[in-house]
Amino acid sequence: MTTSAATRSTHVRAALVLALAAAASAAACKKEPLGTECDNARTQLYRPTDGKMLAFKLAPQSIYYHYRETHPADTMIIDWDTTRSYYGIACLRFRTTDSVHIDPTGPFQFITSGSNGGTSWRQWHGQTDSIVTYAVWGCAGDGGTYRRNADSTISFTWSNGQQYQYFGPTGVHRLLGDSLIQTTAEESYRADSTHASWRLNWVRAYCGEGR
Repeated sequence: MTTSAATRSTHVRAALVLALAAAASAAACKKEPLGTECDNARTQLYRPTDGKMLAFKLAPQSIYYHYRETHPADTMIIDWDTTRSYYGIACLRFRTTDSVHIDPTGPFQFITSGSNGGTSWRQWHGQTDSIVTYAVWGCAGDGGTYRRNADSTISFTWSNGQQYQYFGPTGVHRLLGDSLIQTTAEESYRADSTHASWRLNWVRAYCGEGR
């Protein structure tokens, strides 16, 4: 999609829950040279699993994203539209011993395919227009280790990458039963003049494992 420089900057800020400056955002998503943490196995959908693993796939229809950026002249509002097409796949894989439950601790893998982009609606200066936003942004890592806590939350320790949005410091990932992970995140900056909220689900599904 071709846009003006100003619109591209807005897209970047909208996509990042961390609300980084446009220049920093551009640096995060540009093509990195080989050997950096951006060059990892995240996009290898059929890469070997680390032992026996269970996969949870991002459910696009569950995505809730609300972004508010307040300026003296106006407030920008951006909301994800789940009725529009979603382009891509994102999955989490966890170690399992019995093929039913994820183990209390072990390795995990993060896998993506496609852009993982969707449509959001932006309200700004009395106008409403559609923009592309992304559920996976920048140089995300490809995995690491996890721990299932007593309160059913899952803690991640990433081995590489740059974790933004719902994988950032405020992200909470809660395992419900053995088939659903609910993820939430809230980010607030500049005395809450910039605020972003994420809500989404991961459901048990095949995601290339076993090949």
